[in-house]
Formats: sequence, structure tokens, C-alpha cells
Amino acid sequence: MLRLALRNIFRHKTRSLITLSAIAFGCVSLIFVGGFFEDILFKMRESYIKAHTGHLQVYRKDFLTEGRRNPYAHLIEQPLELTHIIQQVPGVTRVTQRLEFAGLFSTGETTMSCLGQGVEVRHEPVVRLSETGTSRTDLPSMTGTVIEQGEPLAEDQPFGVIVGRGLAESLAVRPGDGLILVSHTVGGSINALDVIVRGIFYTSSQAFDDHYVRLPLSTAQRLLHTQSVQALVVFLERTEDTPRVKQALERLIRARRLDVELRTWDELSDFYTKTKAFFSRLFFVLKLVIAIIAILSIYNTMNMAVVERTTEIGTIMALGLKRRRVLWLFLCEGGLLGILGGIAGLAAGIALTWLVSRVGIPMPPPPGATITWHSEPLIDPPTLAFAFGLSLATALISSWYPAQKASRLEIAEALRHS
Repeated sequence: MLRLALRNIFRHKTRSLITLSAIAFGCVSLIFVGGFFEDILFKMRESYIKAHTGHLQVYRKDFLTEGRRNPYAHLIEQPLELTHIIQQVPGVTRVTQRLEFAGLFSTGETTMSCLGQGVEVRHEPVVRLSETGTSRTDLPSMTGTVIEQGEPLAEDQPFGVIVGRGLAESLAVRPGDGLILVSHTVGGSINALDVIVRGIFYTSSQAFDDHYVRLPLSTAQRLLHTQSVQALVVFLERTEDTPRVKQALERLIRARRLDVELRTWDELSDFYTKTKAFFSRLFFVLKLVIAIIAILSIYNTMNMAVVERTTEIGTIMALGLKRRRVLWLFLCEGGLLGILGGIAGLAAGIALTWLVSRVGIPMPPPPGATITWHSEPLIDPPTLAFAFGLSLATALISSWYPAQKASRLEIAEALRHS
């Protein structure tokens, strides 16, 4: 049956080739566009995790709901003990403490509001622009935070700070300039520190770069008169391990009755979640269009085959071939078209995606950023499987009606057909 179906497919080579090309083109489109979307989401996700949220964040309970009114009343008071507990969970690579505050930056002539972020220097790696091997316009997807000018934070320079690029431009400061950092302490009084700009940094978030200054955690605690921290940021070996590690940490929290709560990177990144939902809907529309094209192409081919082979169908049925076998014959032909078109599409799609990923596609800055970047489409196994499955499914669906039509022909009428 399969051999006969294969011979029938190539009886009209031109028509079959056009149908196979339509199926393969749909497959290639799905693979390439799917890989393009996956690359965008991957780079967006990894840059945000490395520069901002980590994979998980641990807060004191009710901080996210009540902390806006009085953030200093919901700080983690014994961060070292909690850090030690978290580090015992398999998959955790490092845990860093952070303390954020609102303040004022003054150059003597210019004063601007800013947001400060105290970080543990050894656990918050950054990369100098010269080390990335890229231009200043490349999105720091795998590095997180990039030092554009000057030097990163150093543990032996407690009063050295790094300033976001947008904030540095507003203040007109460069590495080596002195500034006064002013903020309210935990007790409500005002405190100020003289700091030195060690470097200018940028991330994938323009809003962050326009408002934030980073400084050593000990310096931020000195400014605020506290030894507590706002959050513990947890980094993992693999982003895919986030749900598993979250469950393990939640079990530890319940067992030890700790007064803290967890948030994952996707819960903290509303923009990423909405972007992923948008791409999912867009990809669904593309799948629908490609499925319709494939169904119409195969339906046309199979319907023409039934019309042209009516006399032949009548002859083989007169010789004893059952209607069920006729039905399966045409379904096999449609299925083989789907399989051959799918295989050709997989090969061409993988080749095209690999080639483009080597070259890269220059892209404009994403929303909320000022940095252009290069897209390198990914070869995504689930997308490959879906593209092939869609090719086969549409082939079988579109072959069903012509196959039914062929199997229901009356032998006498089919033999009289010309």
C-alpha cells in the first residue's frame, strides 16, 4: 500500500513538488520564526536575571505588600543565617544580599533624586565593556551588567560607587568625580556620605540605568544605620531549575518556620511575562496561517488526483479492492506528502536557522532600552517536533475528504467516467 501510494505521488511530479514545497515552506517558517522568538525571550530573560532579579528573591514576609509604605520596617534582620540555609539547596550557585533605598545625589552644583542599591561586591559580577568583545551597542544578554567607563566596585574601596549611564549623563559625572549621597536612615534621620564614582554601567533596562547607583552593601548599611538587608537574591546553575529550587526552599521555610517569602524571576518581571504572552499569540496566528495554506495545498492535490483517477479507482474496485483499502490508499498518499514535506522543511529550517544564527540579525533596541542587539535564532527541539507534527496532521486532515470521496464512488459510474 505504501509503495503504491509513493508511486502515485510522483505520477504528477510538478503538482506534487508544488505541494511539497508549500509544506516545507510552512515548516521552515515555523522553525525560523520560533527560533527567532526563543532567542529574543532567552536573551531578555537571562539579561534580566543576571543584572536585576536573580532566579529567586527572598523577602521578609509582607514586604512586597506592606513595604512600600514603610520599607525599613520589613527588612531581613539575620541575613547570614538565612543565606547559609539557602546555600544548602542543590542547584544554588550563590546567594547575595541587597539593600535598596531612595536618596539624593549631589555634585555641589546639581542635585538629583536617585535610587541606591547596596550589593555584595564579590557576588555581583560585572564585565568591563572591553572584555565583552562587542561594541557598546550590544545587548548584555549573557553578562548582565557592563561597565562602560572606569572600574567596577571593589571591596577595598568602600566609598567607590558605580552609576547608571542615564543618571551619569544627567549629573554630567565621569569616573573619578566626587559626589555626596544623601538618604534617610532607618531611624528617620538624614545621613550623607562622600563617595567617588568608580565607573559608569549599563544594563538591558533603560529605566534602571537612568535612576540607579550601586555601592558596596557595607556602605549602604552605614548610610542607613542598619545591619539588615532588603532581599536575598538567589542564583542557580540553570534557569530551568527555578521551580524545583523554589519548592525545596518553600519546604525549608515551612519546616523552620521562617518569616520570609519567595518570588521567582518571572513573578518579578511583568514586562517579560507580557512579552512572552504576546509572542505566544503571534506565533499561534502564524501556525494557523501555515496550517490553512498546507491544508488547502494538499486538499487541492488530493482532490485533483481523485478526479483524474476516477476510472482507475473504479477498475481496482471492480477487481476486488475494498472501499476501506481505497480510503487508506489516499490517506497514505496524503500522509506521505506530509512526511516528505516535513522532512524537507526540517532540513531546510535547521540549515537556515543555523546559518542566520552564525551571522546574526541587527535589531533595534527593545522597549525600555537604548541598546541595539543581534538576534541569533535558536534551533528549538520542541518547535522542530511541532513543525513536523503540524505538517503530518494537516496532510492527514486535508486528505480525509478526498479519500472519503474516492472510497464512496460507485463502480459503474467510475468506469463510465472520462
